Formats: sequence, C-alpha cells, structure tokens
Amino acid sequence: MLSKAVLSIESVTAGVTGATDDVAVCAVRCLEGTAQLGTVFQLSGSAAVPGTPGFLLTGIEWYGKQVEQLDTVHSGKVTLTGAGAGTLAERDVLNSAPRH
Repeated sequence: MLSKAVLSIESVTAGVTGATDDVAVCAVRCLEGTAQLGTVFQLSGSAAVPGTPGFLLTGIEWYGKQVEQLDTVHSGKVTLTGAGAGTLAERDVLNSAPRH
C-alpha cells in the first residue's frame, strides 16, 4: 500500500458535472511506498466503502522537474484527477486503491 499526506492545496479546477473530473494540484509527502504516475488513491478510511471515488495521479513535480515517481519520505507537487478531487484538504491522508 502507498500512503501520502496532503501538505497543502495549490489549486483546484472543478470539473463539469458528469463530464469532467476535478483536478487538484497538491503539495504532498510520500509516507509509505513509491507513488507512480497512474496510481489511483482514495482518502484514508474510505477504501472499504463501495463506490468511493478514486483520484488518479496524473502528474508529479519534484524540485521543479516532472518525474514519474515519488519515493518514501520525499515531498513534491502532484496532480490528482477524479470526481471529488476538489474536496481534498490539508492533512488528508491518501492510500493507494486496491487493484482488481
């Protein structure tokens, strides 16, 4: 399991209901595991709730460079895309969603 803590919300672009997902750019710290582009995250504690939306990791910036992964204990700026991404808040903890 991968785990990230949201340190701050840089920007949020709300999607059009039913057509486009929200996009949130957040400063995060990778608490456990290596976060890679394409990983789906859920708010901690919500993984067991069926139908809980996930947030797709679509971008990672580390020290001003676009990278493909963020390793444990490192901080970076990430772009998360998905329904409800605009509701993310500081101190939220995100866990990788189980793969089916």
